[in-house]
Amino acid sequence: MQNGSFHTTPEARLLIHVARRTMDAARVKQVRSLAHEELDWGKILKLAQRNGLLPLLFFHLNQNCPEVMPAEPAQFLRDYFQKNSAFNLLLSGELLSLLRMFEENEIQAVGYKGPALALTLYGNLSLRQFCDLDIIVRDVDVWRATDLLIGRGFEPHFDIPPKKRQAFIRLGYVRLFRREAGRILVELHWRLAPRFFGARFDEAGWWRRLTAIKIRETEVSTPAAEDLLLMLSIHGAKDLWEKLEWVAGIAELVRGTDLDWQAVWKQAKWMRCERMLVLGLHLAGNLLEAPVPDEVLARIRDCPKLVERANQIADGFFSDIAPSKGLGAQLACHLALKDKAVDKLRYCVRLALTTTPVDWATMQLPGPLSFAYPILRAARLTKKYAVGADQNTSLRSG
Repeated sequence: MQNGSFHTTPEARLLIHVARRTMDAARVKQVRSLAHEELDWGKILKLAQRNGLLPLLFFHLNQNCPEVMPAEPAQFLRDYFQKNSAFNLLLSGELLSLLRMFEENEIQAVGYKGPALALTLYGNLSLRQFCDLDIIVRDVDVWRATDLLIGRGFEPHFDIPPKKRQAFIRLGYVRLFRREAGRILVELHWRLAPRFFGARFDEAGWWRRLTAIKIRETEVSTPAAEDLLLMLSIHGAKDLWEKLEWVAGIAELVRGTDLDWQAVWKQAKWMRCERMLVLGLHLAGNLLEAPVPDEVLARIRDCPKLVERANQIADGFFSDIAPSKGLGAQLACHLALKDKAVDKLRYCVRLALTTTPVDWATMQLPGPLSFAYPILRAARLTKKYAVGADQNTSLRSG
């Protein structure tokens, strides 16, 4: 990766060193060497927070070279680490409770990201920042699962009218719930991304390939490593690679797993996410030295625009100003990561016409006029994008 103007600073190099499960002696030596430079600890803490790296930063420095941390940042990191650990334990207990509830009601459910991902990648619940629980169920079980969550005190982010439920399942991919004034958040998924995003989901194969992991001595289902790699790549692409820790997740998965690369590439092609996978692996290999396969290097050499996109993302991790997540930035990134021209066209058409609860709430049309929702959505998005209004609105919400 070509050197950018941000990720070569000493603060950036420090965060790159700690964005991993383990640090060897050579890396610890480099961190100690960095401590002799004029480190801006305010900037380090700000960037670590934004990139989801505060737990890893404290853990590695405290374990290997505590002397490099000034007293005030050290105390802040220690307090944060303890609070994050306690909250992660709380969420892991809540996850196990919800999974038991679903099992008792004959709903197969899988914990995705959150506690399961922390243990899969780092072997330690305390080493990831997460604020919600992601649970995947089959699409036919969404409404029963919804009723069970509501019975446990969770409130849905949107009320979906019964007549819109079928369309919501077909066009969407997640339903949001909150409890305790938003302290406990649950994302109930039935696929990986909204329909307009264009990433296909091999539902039958995904459920068949599930493996298991133990959370607090309880065995729970989790995605197979090859599926997880594709899921992390799609998630990063969908949400514009917001955090360096997302890259670290891919790097740890590649380092710690004997992946079936032939199956990965075959599945990525079928799912229409080859460029998303290549970008995620390229970031993991070049920023965090993950042992990516030669095929990634060959594909990157043939795609200079993808290298340019990777450089922009890498610089964004360490910029003083967080990169834009507005509609324009999302459109540009999503289109750049489509495998074929037809995928780009399909994305644009579906984005314009795929209605969401936001559209339904904006104007409630009687049944005979419901055909007009896609037209209203197209007009709403066109106005928002053309005028530049609400540029921080995410495509995820509408």
